[in-house]
Formats: sequence, structure tokens, C-alpha cells
Amino acid sequence: MMKHVMLAGCLLVLSSSFAYGQNRSKWVYTGKKGQLVYKTTAAGDRIMDFSHAGYKGGGIALPDVPVKKRVKPSGGPDDTQLIQSAIDEVSALPLEQGFRGTVLLEAGTFTCAGSLNINATGVVLRGSGKNSTTIKMTGPKHAAILIGTAGKQPVEKNSVPVTEKYLPAGANTFTLTDASTFSTGDKIIVKKPITEAWIHQMEMDNLKRDGKPQTWIGKNSFLVMERKIRAISGNKVTIDIPLADGGNGMLISKAAPSTRITDVGVEQLHIQCPPLEIDYGHAPYSGIKINADDCWVKDVYCEETMNTTTLAGNRITMQQVVVTHTYTNLGASKPTDFSLEGSQNLIDRCAVTGGNTYFVWTAGQRPGPNVILNSTFRGHGSRIQPHMRWSTGLLVDNCTVADGGIDFMNRGVAGSGHGWTMGWGVAWNCIAKTYVIQNPPWAANWAIGCIGTRYQTARLFDSSPILPDGNFDSHDKPVMPQSLYLAQLSERLGKQAMQNIGYEENGGFTNKQVAPLPALKTDIDPFHGLNKALHRPVNTSGGTRGENTLDGDTTTYWTTDEGKTTGTLEIDMENPALINFISISEALGTRITGYKVEGQVNSDWKLLVAGTTIRKQEFMLFQKETVWKVRITITSAMDRPAISEVGLYYKNVR
Repeated sequence: MMKHVMLAGCLLVLSSSFAYGQNRSKWVYTGKKGQLVYKTTAAGDRIMDFSHAGYKGGGIALPDVPVKKRVKPSGGPDDTQLIQSAIDEVSALPLEQGFRGTVLLEAGTFTCAGSLNINATGVVLRGSGKNSTTIKMTGPKHAAILIGTAGKQPVEKNSVPVTEKYLPAGANTFTLTDASTFSTGDKIIVKKPITEAWIHQMEMDNLKRDGKPQTWIGKNSFLVMERKIRAISGNKVTIDIPLADGGNGMLISKAAPSTRITDVGVEQLHIQCPPLEIDYGHAPYSGIKINADDCWVKDVYCEETMNTTTLAGNRITMQQVVVTHTYTNLGASKPTDFSLEGSQNLIDRCAVTGGNTYFVWTAGQRPGPNVILNSTFRGHGSRIQPHMRWSTGLLVDNCTVADGGIDFMNRGVAGSGHGWTMGWGVAWNCIAKTYVIQNPPWAANWAIGCIGTRYQTARLFDSSPILPDGNFDSHDKPVMPQSLYLAQLSERLGKQAMQNIGYEENGGFTNKQVAPLPALKTDIDPFHGLNKALHRPVNTSGGTRGENTLDGDTTTYWTTDEGKTTGTLEIDMENPALINFISISEALGTRITGYKVEGQVNSDWKLLVAGTTIRKQEFMLFQKETVWKVRITITSAMDRPAISEVGLYYKNVR
């Protein structure tokens, strides 16, 4: 079950009412001398310094790279090669102060049936404005722009252990057993061992789905943090960026030179594809994928792309990137518009509008710092939610998620065993409809100065135990400083660093004035009560348009594919739901001759009810259960079955 904890009075919070006053967090606050003061846990862990996120490590203005090649639209059916030739020409130029030059796309529409590839350091692709230059995506499935190629940071084999029994999260110093092979300025890899003992400590060795064990993280691997040595004194080492995770048995290795390209930018473009009412697995077009370091995307409008951006490199800034979706993503599986798959990445003043999606997620075993700053996200059933397998060090700073949630949670057996998704994450002065903030064993997550409804829940697909809240501090009372990221940046590099990235002061964010979208309609049966299935995501097999059964419209329906008389509808309740009634309505007369209804209870499927006929509408009572999903299987029919509506209810029956 899910426990409702606290309801914020209203999500439409005008700047005049989003008052900071003298409220301060007990975890981070400004001391008497103007410095930031941090509280630590009993083990010495603390909220990390996130200010190293962004281009070149934060606080550096995005460069204005001179134009070396101009391109006009051809007016033909495919401009991909026209633009690619210009990119290749500039890519062959020599580097001048780290850059080769900019390819400028003139105003107009460029039709592209394939990806544009940038594989050289120091190349910028710039439009003439996101309202002037459009890349219109056509043709087979592809991403609009690909930067760099996939590859991980090489690591030298020899490792030196630290002497500390436990190295806390947020620490930037440690002692080696022997530091003689290291020098100031060395790039290093800090490795946290993934051991069987640690997995057990995290309570992640008991994941089962449908009776089968699920693997959270494979043992004998490492969580890897890239850092640089700032100072050495004897065997004591100081690094440039605090650790995004704490742990036992930490190891230090030298990092081999990176093979990734750097300093690539995409600016002032409109990337457009046609609106499609489709599930993301069949969506043909994505936006920008970055497998490079020290890159940026600025003033780009992505229209109708799914899985829009992937940040698989380090020190990437996404600034004023806007993504819009006309239609809600179909199905229970959700795409993401910002996928954080590297470290030190900054999403700043960005916006997404779209339903049933992850606005931002983190991939597995990706340590921070990563930051989402001053950004606005709108859409029913959508959320900011780290996705799987233990990423760390995410700051969600002054973001508004008026219709959805911010979650740092245990996803249990979701996916193939996503488990604990985030440790050492912070939501700071945010506005959201809901929050699920949980503390992993031997780690912490925080929601500080945030406004919205708090929920407690079990790990996904379990009914119990209900996991307690993480660290909610000054809830519904925003704190000073307004932005933690900007405060940390100013303290580390001075106010000029904040101005370099476009902030004259720490405050005055306009996204606090965003109103929630109109509420989705509800359906209340006079006898059975609230229909809990309405507008839930649904997956189908043997047919399409399963969402038609949950839209409240009796004139639309789901049916199986031509020639098939069996199929399934799997409804994702998204939260644990107590039910004991189901209603099913046939759309094209009595065709169904066999069906069964199952509920996902504690990660296993349990039969709720079965029968032979449904007719126009059938209400069926069964023993009450708390379910995460409901699966309706049509086992036999005289013709293609067609279902117009499904309802799920709970009514106290004596």
C-alpha cells in the first residue's frame, strides 16, 4: 500500500508566496561568516558539493565559436548529406584554441532522413535560431544528432587501497597505503567494490519476480568515480570533486588518457518530427545523443522526439532545451527526455511537456555530481525518477513538476530488478505534486525546502513493508540559499562564475509561477465507487490501442489483431491499489468465451477471477487484494474480442 503523509495547500505558487524568509536547512546553511555549513551523518557522510557539474566543470561561460561554413536548405527531399559534408569539412580544419569552427545552418527547413554525426573535437552545429532553423526528421528510425562514439574511460590495472575503513560520501580527502606512484594533477579512478556483503547490506539479494531471482547489480564489479588529484601530502590525497558515494574497501587507480572527443556544441535549432500517438518502443525519432566530454546544447527546441537526449559523457551543459509532446506516451513503459548516463552534467533552465514519461532519469551505476537546475516539467503521470541500479549524487534544484513527482526510491523488481535507484540525492526548494523520498540502508536522500505531497510506499511491486521517509527538512517552507548549486558555485569560484552561466543573482526564478494542468477526469460508479483504472498506463499483447479501455469513452475500444481470438491487457496501477471489483465491457457484442483476471501481488501473479462470458458489461467480485498491476487475459472467443472499458474498484462488502 501507499501512505499519504502531507498535502501541500496548492501547487500554483506565485513568486510572492514562495517566500524564503529566514528558513534554513539543518543539513546545509549559510554560517555567520557567509560560508556554507554542512551537517554530517553519524558516519561522516554529507551532502556533496554539486558545483562541479556543467561545461568544463561548472562556472565557465559557453563559448562563441566563429562560423567557418554556412549551409542553406536545398529544398530537396533529404539534406542529411548536405549538412554532413559541411560538418566533415569543418571537422578537418586544425584546432585553434581548442576549436575548429561552427557550421551555421541558415534560416529555413532542412529535411533529414538520417543522423548528423559529429566525431571531431571543437565543432559546433548552430542554427539561425530555434524559431528560424528547423531540422525536419523523416525516413527510417534515427537520432537527429550523434556526438562522439560510445566508450568508457580506460583504467590502469594497478590499484592502491585507501586506509580508511569507511570513506564517507562527500569526502574529498583520503589516505593511501602508498601514494608514491601518484602526482598532483593525475586523473584517477576511485573504485567502490560491489561485493556480495554490500548487496546483502542494501537488502538487494532478495529480489524475486514471478518466483525467479532478479539481479540488482552483479557482484565483483565497481562503482567508478573519475577525479583529479589536487594535492598530496605524504600518503594523504586531496581530490578536486567530493565523492558521490561512501563505502568500505575503496581502491584508487590512475586513469588512462580519455579517447572521447570534447568541446562540441549544438545551438539555436528546432528539431521536429511528426506527432505520433504511439508507445516509445515504436517511436521512430530521438533527438541528441552525446558520447563526448565538455559539450553543450543551448537554445534547442525538440518537438515530438522520444528519448530525446542522452548525456553519456561528462561535464555537459544542457541550457534552455525545450521538449514538447502532443500525445501522451502509450503503454506502461516510459521513455525519458533527459537520460543522465555520465557525471558532472548540468540541465539548466530546460522544460518538458508530455504525459506518461520520465522527464529525467539516471542510468545504472552512474555517480554524480549531476544537477537539474531551475527547470520546468509538465504532464500527467510523468516524473523525475532515477531509473535503476544505484546512481548517486543527483541534485534537483528549484525545479517545478506541477503535475508529477520527484522520486528517490527503491524500484524493487521493476524492469529486471532495478532496486535502489539513488543514493545521496537532494531535492532542493522544488515544487512537485508528489514526492517519494526514501533512505537506502547505510545511505541517505534529502528533500529540503520542497512543496508538495509526501508519500510512503513499499518497494515497487511489494505490498509491505512500507519504507519510511528519507530526510524531509523544512517541508513546505523553502529555505535559503534559494539555489544550492549556485551557492556552492559562488563559494568555490566567486560570483563571476554564477554570472558566467547566466545568473546575476541567486534567486528570482520564474518557474515558481507554473500552474498545474487541468486535472484528469474521474469516474465514480454510484454503487462501486471510484474507478481506479481510469487513465492508467496499459500494455497489450495480441492487439493495440489498449488505452481505449481506460479512457472513459465507451465509443472507443481495444481489439486483437486480425485473425486472433486471444490477447492480454496489462494495466499498471503505478502505485499499490486495493481492489475487489472489476468491470469489463464488450464493444461489439458477445464474443468472449473465456477469460481470467490476475493481480500482481508481492511481485507474483495471483488469480483474482475467471469466467466464460462478459456481454455488454460484467461486474465481478473477488477477494480484496492490494495489486500493482492487473492482467486481463482473453483465453478464447468466437471472433476477435473487443473491449471498450475496464473498471477497477474497491467497495466494502459485508
